[in-house]
Amino acid sequence: MSEVQLDTAAFHRRARRLLESWEASDYAECQKVGSILVLQGRADEKRPYTKTIATQMWLLGYEFPNTLMFFTKEKIYILASQKKAKILQPLQSGADGVPIEILVHAKDSDTNKGTFSRLISVIKDSGSSVGVIAGDATDGKLVDEWAAMYAAEKTAITEHNVSRFISSVLAVKEDSEIKSETAAATMCNAAMQDYFIDEMAKTFDEGKSISNEKIAERVANVLTNDKLAKRLFNKIPMLEMAEWAAQPSVQSGGKYNLSPSAESSSAPLHAGTVVCTLSIRYFMYNATISRTFMIDPTPEQEGNYGFLLELHKKMPGWMQAGATMGSVYGKAIEFVKERRPDLESHFCKDCGWVTGIEMNDGVNELKPGSEETLKPNMVAILRLGLENMTNEKAADSQSKSYAYQLLDTVVIREGRDAEVITLCSKEPNDVSFFFNDEEPAAEAKRAPKRENGASDQRPTTRKSAILPSKFRSEEKEEESSTRKRREHQKELMNRLLVEGRRRFAGDDGDNGEETREVKKFESYKRETALPREARSGKILVDERADSIILPIYGMSVPFHISTLKNISKNDEGEYVYLRLNMVSPGQGVGKKDNLPVGDLSSTFVRSLSFRSTDVARMNEIYHSITTLKRDQVKRETEKQQMADIVQQDRLLPVHGQRPDRLPDVFMRPVADGKRFPAALEIHANGLRYMSAGRAGGTAVNILFNNIRHLFYQPCDFELLVLIHVHLKNPIMLGKKKIQDIQFYREASDASFDETGNRRRRIRYGDEDEIEAEQEERRRRRKLNKEFKEFAARIAESSNHEVEVDTPFREVAFSGVPSRANVLLQPTVDCLVHLSDTPFFIITVADVEIVHLERVQFGLKNFDMVFVFKDFKRAPVHVNTVPMKQLDNVKEWLDSVNLAYTEGPINLNWTQIMKTVNKDPAGFYEDGGWSFLAQDSDAEDDESEEEESEFAVSEDDFEEDESESSQASDFGEESDESMEDDEDDDSGEDWDDLEAKAKAYDEKRGRGGGGGGGGDDDDAAASRAPAKRARKR
Repeated sequence: MSEVQLDTAAFHRRARRLLESWEASDYAECQKVGSILVLQGRADEKRPYTKTIATQMWLLGYEFPNTLMFFTKEKIYILASQKKAKILQPLQSGADGVPIEILVHAKDSDTNKGTFSRLISVIKDSGSSVGVIAGDATDGKLVDEWAAMYAAEKTAITEHNVSRFISSVLAVKEDSEIKSETAAATMCNAAMQDYFIDEMAKTFDEGKSISNEKIAERVANVLTNDKLAKRLFNKIPMLEMAEWAAQPSVQSGGKYNLSPSAESSSAPLHAGTVVCTLSIRYFMYNATISRTFMIDPTPEQEGNYGFLLELHKKMPGWMQAGATMGSVYGKAIEFVKERRPDLESHFCKDCGWVTGIEMNDGVNELKPGSEETLKPNMVAILRLGLENMTNEKAADSQSKSYAYQLLDTVVIREGRDAEVITLCSKEPNDVSFFFNDEEPAAEAKRAPKRENGASDQRPTTRKSAILPSKFRSEEKEEESSTRKRREHQKELMNRLLVEGRRRFAGDDGDNGEETREVKKFESYKRETALPREARSGKILVDERADSIILPIYGMSVPFHISTLKNISKNDEGEYVYLRLNMVSPGQGVGKKDNLPVGDLSSTFVRSLSFRSTDVARMNEIYHSITTLKRDQVKRETEKQQMADIVQQDRLLPVHGQRPDRLPDVFMRPVADGKRFPAALEIHANGLRYMSAGRAGGTAVNILFNNIRHLFYQPCDFELLVLIHVHLKNPIMLGKKKIQDIQFYREASDASFDETGNRRRRIRYGDEDEIEAEQEERRRRRKLNKEFKEFAARIAESSNHEVEVDTPFREVAFSGVPSRANVLLQPTVDCLVHLSDTPFFIITVADVEIVHLERVQFGLKNFDMVFVFKDFKRAPVHVNTVPMKQLDNVKEWLDSVNLAYTEGPINLNWTQIMKTVNKDPAGFYEDGGWSFLAQDSDAEDDESEEEESEFAVSEDDFEEDESESSQASDFGEESDESMEDDEDDDSGEDWDDLEAKAKAYDEKRGRGGGGGGGGDDDDAAASRAPAKRARKR
């Protein structure tokens, strides 16, 4: 306790606010009392944060047990032990502060009676009415002695409960308090999003049995596990000041308690509805978050959750400064009555409370009848819940009863909506998990098999008018999935529109053109700085000053070389003419040449012409000016290229130990023109690669704070195993500017020497080939393990500031982003192609919308256009994506919450982006990107097309019956042969025809697999190899 140092300025600032609020308070009890008594006895671990303790911590920053604080409107008295009094002594030094007197509580009871008598006299002198905090019962020596003295005088003193007043003062936060609240909210987000959700999904995915209480304990350990805490809370300083305000609560299995004091049960975690609530305290200030997770929800459950989420999004708009807390709840319940009256009886009895040092102060609550007012800089808990809900279509008894709760921490702002600071997503796609996606496939396996043993499995995309399955349930599920995707896309488009209007509110745009300024150049600061040769009245090229000195009417006038547009030389008779064209506004026909006018009153020289009979002299001048202009353009170009180069910090080498190394790896791009293997090292704040070369090698330093993405790609289906670094800001490698660096090792046989193997010379045949294949598989596994572990060590060394991302080959699709057709693989955050140069990396978070072009019936390919949130950045095109992968691409875009549209033609994106940049605010006011969706209704008409595939008249069906039956047996390739041999085949019986068909099928099978297996192979390649939980 002796090391405790109080913030004197904060104490006096807050104490003065308390006294001023007391003087101006409208509370009746405050107007009646002339003094306020705050008495704290022994510390009680069962009640760590009472209102009395909260008052002490707000004023002093620490809890002071066995301490009495006595407030009058003129002075503050604090009675504490001698040791505590020494700590409190600096509070008396404030010259402009509140008057304060420190009294010592002695060990001798007789001495203390005089002190207590003095305080009782002050109470009587202040009006014989004292304010107390009712309900904070406490005990201890100080409390007992005070009670004994106070009891004798209690009849002459009137007590009033001032809890409401104290709560109202503590509810309004200072900026430093809001920062602590925000830090606590950030920690809640990380614990929920980056730990609990992963643990829950992993538990369900692996089929493990774990209790609600046990998984809650795992979450609680994130604050005590140093390694885990650094990974989750790497941006939070002084983690030792964080603690759980309440133990994490996890509820599932049909039994739910949505009260703030709910605890986790010992029942097993059930895959139905899971409610998780986390409360973290940072520097005394509390933040809380609660999310509901749905596993295989029914449409009714999804609808109920969607309604609750819709109401939750409206609440911040109602929680503005000046609104009464009862009115906020009233608007919420009115919304429920109007939109979903069937849920009124299930709606929670309050919509939250004000939080801070106390989790719930018990006074400022958003409940019916509350007259308390929301004030700026209050921090509140926004809570919405539905209790005792029934699922009539439950798969088991535990899923029959369920509840939903959405709880966030918000800051009340002046003149605008409340600001939500717990940002963990609560969108249906992020809280819904589906583990039974493979049930349709299971039904197909149970279906009657054909004679050749193949089951009726539904292909990924439709390629003919033949139904892919005989089961209507599968068709309905596909329609349901398409409908849900369409609804989600509509929601994403609306979100883009709202976000765009908010982002560009008040932005007038830039007329679609890059803003250019008139550059002013200074050749010489004064006239005396001109060279002596300028006095001769001749044309002079001064390379030192990058200027041309021209004689005009007998005067030497300097022109900076940047003002020269171009120069021309013509020979006419005995004269040589030099024409100098200067840069001036309105001269160029293109955007590049169009110079803006800085001052309308300025006069510009457009061109100057000189002639001379001295041919040699004029040629010398011409070549000198041309050289000077060329050098100046080169410098300007290099300057523009280096504009986004950021000066990196110094790499801090590891001292006292050998750094982690990945030996014998190659780097792309090559540093010195030749490829040499070297080691990649992990140092304190980055990576170092010392490339070998003729000139001693080049050190390439990559700092962790400049790495935006770190990719690890195994060599399972590739020739290389690699670690790829995508930088935030480009760096210079030699004379080249690079933003992507790759470290790789080849996994092919060519990189291994097996000539010395004696067994290889004497053994040959199938056994040798099998052994070689096994050896290659073992070698690839070893390479993958080595690179994967090294990438993990990079992430760990950066305190998880850098996370490792791995491409998902199962959902990859082919396309042409540059010149060649390559395989594009999604990752968690990006879409990448890393196997060949040029590398292709698009960060999903940077993308505004994706437009699919040339999507129409009859075409084999379509194109993708990625439009970025930074409208100055040119859209990126990926061409020639196979049409059979259209559904896979749409599913991936929808899963990463990217809005997409489609159209039948290619658009002029240069003109579109110019229009958008001209007036972004007007663009969004006119509907934003909705014009892209007007070109095609493919999504909306998909189900209608499927229904119309068999809308054939009976006459047409009878007419084509025989023809279609033969075509179904032999396929399209046999049409010509059938026409040629029609007469011969007309007299054959069914046995002969069947034998011919069998022979034809066998012939097709020997011909390399025919064309019939391609669809199955594609479908198999597009399916994930293992059953995984996925968010929809």
